[in-house]
Amino acid sequence: MELVIPHNASYDFDGRATVEEVSKSLIAQEKLVREAFAVIQELFPKLTLGAPKIEFREASQNSPFKTALYAVVAATYAPDLGDDVPDLLNTLFGVDIPDSYDSIVSVLVLVIAIWGLDKVREKLFPGKKETELEAEKQRLLTQAANKAYVTEDHLQEVLDKTLKRHKRSVMKAAANFLESAKRHKARSLSVTGGESIQKKAIDAMPSDIDLAQYEPPTEFTEFQSVTVKFRAHDLDKNKAWAATIEEVSPNRRPLHLAPDVRPEQLFDKKEIKADVLVTSVLDAEGEYVPNLYYLQKVHDDNSS
Repeated sequence: MELVIPHNASYDFDGRATVEEVSKSLIAQEKLVREAFAVIQELFPKLTLGAPKIEFREASQNSPFKTALYAVVAATYAPDLGDDVPDLLNTLFGVDIPDSYDSIVSVLVLVIAIWGLDKVREKLFPGKKETELEAEKQRLLTQAANKAYVTEDHLQEVLDKTLKRHKRSVMKAAANFLESAKRHKARSLSVTGGESIQKKAIDAMPSDIDLAQYEPPTEFTEFQSVTVKFRAHDLDKNKAWAATIEEVSPNRRPLHLAPDVRPEQLFDKKEIKADVLVTSVLDAEGEYVPNLYYLQKVHDDNSS
């Protein structure tokens, strides 16, 4: 079965959106729509959704600034769903009501955008919460859970599990989707089906300057007592080692040893427990990818 799911967004502010704002919003929404389908797939494992094909319909720079996309996706389902399938598809996508298409996809786009923005806020302002954004996040989560006929706790669990796979690119898409709403002091940002992010929440968002600067090209993260599996050794050079760290990435990366770490004590080891500083860089998809491990301290226990 092939489904065609419209997704529209409307930014209610005065004035015209720039070409850059239009393009950033459209690209961000494409990412958010794909993540919405990934969340739906995780919620309903017996309903198999193919990779969505996102198509552009139209955009208007005038007030209100509007965009229109649609997703084409193939859906198959486990035989034991039987007669429940039409009801499930209608519940999720509104396939029986083409005039309104009150679809969970667009509601999830807003939920995911707030999820991503919340992660941006945590990075910009560690430990600080914004009451209006918290309230809006909870309200939208409730709306999406009701539409999908799942509990809010289950939906939150699935969101966290699914979105953390591409956390950085979701954060970037959320920032780009919401940036023009904040910059132009939008009264609301609404989507297909009438759900929206309201002015109080938009006013509480980080400034567009903050959103544009939150993502440095390089990130450093400390990991304590992780398992370091050696893939290359060199007694003479502290910068000619390589290792894998499953807690960080399955891929082999260069490993540098701190000056007080003695190579000869590690040379016959296959793996150790250690404290490691991980350097990551942004890739083309906006994700931080580990590219260097710096071994700071070796733990004596559990080494082999």
